[in-house]
Amino acid sequence: MDNQLFESISNQKGYITVDGERMILTSPSVFGTLIKDLVNNLSEERMKGFMIRYGWNLGVNDARKILKEKSSSFEELLKHGPVLHMMRGYTEVERTHFEISYHPDQSLKSIHVEGIWKNSYEAEGYVKQFSQSNAPVCHTLVGYASGYYSEICQRPIYFKETSCKSMGSEQCYYVGKDLDQWNGEMDEELLYYENQTIVKELERTYEQLLEERNNISHTFQIHKRLTDELAKGNDLKSIADVVFEETDLPVLIEDAHFNPIASSGMTPQRVYEIQEALKQGQELKQTEVIEVDLCVRLITPIFLNQQLLGYCSFIKGVTDQFSKVDQMIIERTATVCSLYMLNEKNAFEATERMKGQFLEQIIHGQLLSKQDILKRGTFINIDLEKPHYIAVMKYDHQSINEKSDLLFFEKLVESVRNYFKGNSNVLIGQKGGQLVFLMQAPKNLSHIKEVFRALIGHLEEEYLGQQFSIGVSTSGEDIQLAPQLYHEASISLQMSNVHGPITLFEELGVVGILLHSKDQDAMYLKAKQLLGPLYQEDENAQEFLKTLYVFLSNGGKLEKTMDDLALSMSGLRYRIKRIETLTEHNLRDPNITYQLLLTLHFLISEGKLELK
Repeated sequence: MDNQLFESISNQKGYITVDGERMILTSPSVFGTLIKDLVNNLSEERMKGFMIRYGWNLGVNDARKILKEKSSSFEELLKHGPVLHMMRGYTEVERTHFEISYHPDQSLKSIHVEGIWKNSYEAEGYVKQFSQSNAPVCHTLVGYASGYYSEICQRPIYFKETSCKSMGSEQCYYVGKDLDQWNGEMDEELLYYENQTIVKELERTYEQLLEERNNISHTFQIHKRLTDELAKGNDLKSIADVVFEETDLPVLIEDAHFNPIASSGMTPQRVYEIQEALKQGQELKQTEVIEVDLCVRLITPIFLNQQLLGYCSFIKGVTDQFSKVDQMIIERTATVCSLYMLNEKNAFEATERMKGQFLEQIIHGQLLSKQDILKRGTFINIDLEKPHYIAVMKYDHQSINEKSDLLFFEKLVESVRNYFKGNSNVLIGQKGGQLVFLMQAPKNLSHIKEVFRALIGHLEEEYLGQQFSIGVSTSGEDIQLAPQLYHEASISLQMSNVHGPITLFEELGVVGILLHSKDQDAMYLKAKQLLGPLYQEDENAQEFLKTLYVFLSNGGKLEKTMDDLALSMSGLRYRIKRIETLTEHNLRDPNITYQLLLTLHFLISEGKLELK
């Protein structure tokens, strides 16, 4: 070190001077106490900024003194920094890498330096006060090196500590480079070099709180207007209109499948274009900003009892951005929408339960007079003097237990009610674990069959793997005969394993009439007489009865029966011969085969013969 620069150190009169500048000495433990107090009183982040700026000023001050005394090359000037550092007792510096490059005109191009800080006083003081740290703590060393190099080079050179003894590392390791060489890694660190006073921070915090208060106030005002709309009984369109009026942002409310329910601030064509862009999107669980070809959507889900019911969205142009208050408002809107949907759901379910109870009373014949039935029908906006059908639906649900079966049935009832929502010509009830329908329709069998075919298709899509069957009565005009129509529908349902998932009573012909007006005891006796040894429930008898039914249903055609049963011709001939032997009947006798077929229909309707 230059002896002219650093003169003798004097301790006379309580002074310690170096080159005419007074110095003070302190211990790392005292410095650690200072750090602890700064952390406790200001926060660790403010302490870090304070110490970095303190180190920066020390480095700049030493660099200026060196520049006054020296006119050497950059390399020589930069070497003095570590020496001054060590003289003050901060740390021992060991440079491990030093690279400096110049432009052709010998102006400085770039600097890259790395090294070790041994015995750092900051790391030592921190460990004594706080034990081990989670991040480097040699802030004054970083600030000093950055300030010294930046002042010498007259350009921003910043240092960063990559490992620290306070973190458990063997040594403190540093890296210093030009700002542009850090490629953004120093962006957050640069904030610590700015002298942000607490007063300025408080002012900024106050402004943020004031903005937040205004946002909350505006959001609360909108929320109050929305709840007023709800209290007035207004619909989702009114809610959307209020939000658009308050924010001047187009609003879109959709169901869970992105189908529009209500909107404001947009034409119907615009609504269609926007919702089509997201219709194939995945289910959203939280508020998100989604960019599509036509716009940017701030979209939030509408939940009710943890069930996704739909979405609320603000719409902006592709180059616009949403603010925090926009998110607050759209989420409040979603909350109000969920309350509206809850009210609608409760009112709808209450009405449907009342309709269901009414239908159950009708099919049980519990209402005394036709006038009473018709009068009560007017209360629920259904004219029961019009032609109608009764239908019964069953499902093939493999329940784990009784509770599981009950939950499935309740969910199924809700799905069916929602499917016919808005259709005032349908009553839906239940009996014996089956759904019962009273549906007004013209005397058009193809129409009524198409309605129930569409229902089954919808349910099978919603409940994958489940099978549904429906039996439909003949058309009736006297509502007091509904119990008889219910009986027809039940018979049709029992025959659904023969005629497919939808069976009309009229398709059963004379068989249906016989079954409808049957004397069960007489029918069972006749079955026993006709079928003889086959009238039993063992597996072999069931197989023979199934073969007999298919054979008779096909008009005695062997090839068609062989294909339907997947039997060989010899196997089929054996079974036919065996049936004739056991029953002592000639299956080519039309009189016998007709009686046998009616008998088998009866056994199928009573569940005594399963064809599946």
